[in-house]
Amino acid sequence: MKVTIDFETKSTVDLKKQGLAVYAAHPTTDILCTAYAFGDGEINLWLPGDPAPFNPADYEVHAHNANFEWNIWNQVCVQKYGWPELKLENLHCNMAMGMAMGLPASLEKLALALNLDVKKDMRGSRVMLQLCKPRKVHADESISWWTEEEFPEKYETLYEYCKKDVEVERATSKYLKPLSPKEREVWLLDQKINQRGIQIDIDSVLLAEKIIESEKKRLDVEMRKLTANEVASCSAVAQITEYVRSYGVEIQGVTKAEVISLLEDEATPERVKKVLVLRQEAARSSTAKLKAMKLRASNDGRVRNTLQYHAAHTGRWGGRGIQLQNLPRPNIPQSEIYRAFGLLKNTAAGEFIDTLIGPPTSILADCIRGFISAPEGQSLLVSDWSNIEGRVLAWLAGEAWKIKAFEAFDNGTGPDLYLLSYSTSFHVAVEKVTKDMRQIGKVTELSMGYQGGVGAFQSMAINYGVKVTDDRADEIKTAWRNAHPKTVQFWYAIEDAAVNAVLNHKQNFKVGCLTFRTQDSFLMCRLPSGRVLHYPAPKIENVTTPWGGNKDAITYLTENSITRKWCREKTYGGKLVENITQAVARDILAESLLKIESKGHKTVGHVHDEIIIEGRGNIEEIESIMCEIPEWAIGLPLAAEGYKSKRYRK
Repeated sequence: MKVTIDFETKSTVDLKKQGLAVYAAHPTTDILCTAYAFGDGEINLWLPGDPAPFNPADYEVHAHNANFEWNIWNQVCVQKYGWPELKLENLHCNMAMGMAMGLPASLEKLALALNLDVKKDMRGSRVMLQLCKPRKVHADESISWWTEEEFPEKYETLYEYCKKDVEVERATSKYLKPLSPKEREVWLLDQKINQRGIQIDIDSVLLAEKIIESEKKRLDVEMRKLTANEVASCSAVAQITEYVRSYGVEIQGVTKAEVISLLEDEATPERVKKVLVLRQEAARSSTAKLKAMKLRASNDGRVRNTLQYHAAHTGRWGGRGIQLQNLPRPNIPQSEIYRAFGLLKNTAAGEFIDTLIGPPTSILADCIRGFISAPEGQSLLVSDWSNIEGRVLAWLAGEAWKIKAFEAFDNGTGPDLYLLSYSTSFHVAVEKVTKDMRQIGKVTELSMGYQGGVGAFQSMAINYGVKVTDDRADEIKTAWRNAHPKTVQFWYAIEDAAVNAVLNHKQNFKVGCLTFRTQDSFLMCRLPSGRVLHYPAPKIENVTTPWGGNKDAITYLTENSITRKWCREKTYGGKLVENITQAVARDILAESLLKIESKGHKTVGHVHDEIIIEGRGNIEEIESIMCEIPEWAIGLPLAAEGYKSKRYRK
């Protein structure tokens, strides 16, 4: 039988800042109440002092964001109230099921998206946010809580709120599809990886924070001296902007791009450049990542829950907490980073780094990945796939010449794909492709695969220092498309199949190994792995194109990545192909994670197409596992390369 459960808790720990692992394990964390219901039965309330409500071994335990319930159950209820352990295998997550169907993550938005009659109690939510924190923490560190004896009405509201959450969770579950057996395996492994955590070199983090704080103070003093106190600090954006303008320099603000542009401009006065260099240096001194590592590390020095299952519509994971997915790329060689960590062991580390390598703020920003390290006696084994999206797209589209080119490169008999891209598009012999031409080939490959045009090329070109006119970018687009006829055909075939599926309910439309079908208010695309992409509430509507025309196109409901609002978004062939390509690459990752775990290796994190393992194994074995072709992907050329190191690096 299924039981739906929801906890309301209190703690002195800030859950958002310090993360679930630290929160659940903290001695002040406790239960305010628990609501639960067996099947469609009455919703019950458990309060501290009551006997354990049920034995989870006898049930499927369902919760929204079940990772929270799992941690609270085992870290608080088992430890403080003697409840039986909740095994991961008995746990089911409604949030994961919803996200796998392209629906919002939050319970409130999920209920709205499903147009349920029952809605989350937002007034009760405000009361919960009050009761979950102390009324006051006194100077002697004693704590005053919001007690039921003093605030019975608030607690009554809280109890009804908790019960309402169970009612909403239970209502949403009637519309959610269970994860497939394979996806459930992936989700269970994801929970284990998150619970395993990743090791942080906390001693180095603490010392680096001190150095950066000292440097920030020094830079602020320099700024005041340089500007005769007109600018109070390196973070005084308005004052810096006004100061720069006083020298006749036009500037809107001090964004990274504007600062770089003015520093490169020979006409910029030297004093202005010095001010901007100080601002630039201080801007790199943010301790946000280091602070997150310190706050979220458990007593064993490990940061947990860094991954969010199915965070993207494609099924790809998202970063949480320390955000492994967006760690900055270093600007200095790896040898210098290792040198900096060697110096960090010294109490005068800041001075040594400044003297021997460079400005401490910049150097430590470049070192950020290295604060992730392996435990004593072990190493990090890190490997990623080579151009996984380019390979998957060529395989899906049936671009035979390109698949052969990848295979030739992998076995050492052919050039790399960026050289070949320029050579093939512009009919230039490979040996005559220059370094600059190869860079154009790289930008072309990264920007054109999903029906990109001039805008896509120019946006990507900025990241790689490539400068061409729009006319030249248009020529590049045309040449690339002429060299990739199967890919171009694939864009339009995918769009036609998706449109036909929306117009013809419950009929299948196939494109190669992909199948589109509209059913139960979803446009669905069955991937080669058998997993399904969902597009909620699809319609064919007349939309305005980027080039100013109008056409009929598919729109569907999704959560806007910026506003986080549930809204209608349009799509087209190239965008659908991007979704599918990234989804297939994600399925390759998921298959490899399962295989790696089955071979006894311990994954502690992964970033896009890179897997991070702790252990004493050899990197060649990991690379070999990652290159095993799943049965559903025969013919897909895979290549992976990695390293073995004490510290994480790029």
